[in-house]
Amino acid sequence: MAKNGFRLGAVLRARKAQEDAAKAAVVRARGEATSAHGAVHARERDLDGRRVPDGATSAAFAATLMARQAIAGALSAAIGAASLADETVQERLDDLTDAAVQRRTIEKLQERHDLTRKQTAAAIEAKAVDDLTTAAAFNRRGDS
Repeated sequence: MAKNGFRLGAVLRARKAQEDAAKAAVVRARGEATSAHGAVHARERDLDGRRVPDGATSAAFAATLMARQAIAGALSAAIGAASLADETVQERLDDLTDAAVQRRTIEKLQERHDLTRKQTAAAIEAKAVDDLTTAAAFNRRGDS
């Protein structure tokens, strides 16, 4: 590391990597949630499509009801999976927010560090100018 460099540079890079990973996790979770909601809609369409036929025999009626019951069970499971996927998306968004806050905290430390270095360099330069001015004034008095 450089003599006057920012010592938390590696930490900042790690925080950025964590944030990137959290972003990717959000994208994956949203994709899974979209798929889960698609499954819910598909089951709803299946259920709506399984109407009891007019003039059905008792066996056809019973078979249709059994099929509708099975689809309703699958719909219930799909709704549960979609709900879980939505919760996962929220958790990943929370993780992303935490990672962004941690990264920003390190960036603020770096900004303060850089500002302090600039102020210190300006103060050193101002002191050097003052020293030169004082020395020049002293030399002029000595020459008179």
